[in-house]
Amino acid sequence: MSPAKTGRIMSPQLVKVAERAKRDPNARILALAHLIDEEALKRAFGRIRKNAAVGVDGISKEQYGQNLEENLRDLHDRMKTWRYRHQPIRRVHIPKGNGKTRPIGISTIEDKIVQRALCEVLGAIYEQDFLPCSYGFRPKRRAHDALRAVNHMAFREGIEWILEADIQAFFDSLDRHKLREMLQKRVADKSIMRLVGKCLHVGVLDGFEFSKPDEGTVQGSIISPLLGNVYLHYALDVWFEREVVPQLPGAARLIRYADDCAPRRRRKEAVM
Repeated sequence: MSPAKTGRIMSPQLVKVAERAKRDPNARILALAHLIDEEALKRAFGRIRKNAAVGVDGISKEQYGQNLEENLRDLHDRMKTWRYRHQPIRRVHIPKGNGKTRPIGISTIEDKIVQRALCEVLGAIYEQDFLPCSYGFRPKRRAHDALRAVNHMAFREGIEWILEADIQAFFDSLDRHKLREMLQKRVADKSIMRLVGKCLHVGVLDGFEFSKPDEGTVQGSIISPLLGNVYLHYALDVWFEREVVPQLPGAARLIRYADDCAPRRRRKEAVM
């Protein structure tokens, strides 16, 4: 059986990782760091938007690309020798409709490259694990797909109860220690775990104020949606499927888009 699609053409080595992850859902995969080579970093660079916001160093994608080969060679060398350091996140505040603002973290172009390359490797594994109820920030699974699933259950499956939930400040309050334990269920490569740690344990520059949060993953960073999905896969999706559903008298399903979810249930007598 072919592995779940990641939305992009994978290298042969990544395909093998995905196939192994699908073949053995309990496997801890060791040899991963070598997959983030200069070609992987170049692919990651190519997937960054041309007008991507600049980080604390003020370097744009265009500027970084003017000497791309040398920059990526230097970055790869620092990653291999554990000399790579994630620069502080630049925080901006985006207005929301209710008069409040949403804090968004902006990484440097180089850090965005590392995050995208990490997402490529981790995504090859976790796209084999994620349940069908998960829709947010996944390849070829969008908000409209989640809405269609809700509509189908409401009008075709006779759902009686729909409960909507939103985890307040999810990305800001995510437990990093638990996330690390979750990642280690599948990832045994210490170099990959170290890179994830570099992306998590990073300072934030908000105007002239510098802070270093001890929890959460910065909302707006490239890797945060994937890490959030990993966390909620274990904390919510699998828990609901294994612990909640068997205890309910009727059929129940969960639809989750990132940290927004809508469990729904129908009475036992409605089940055919």
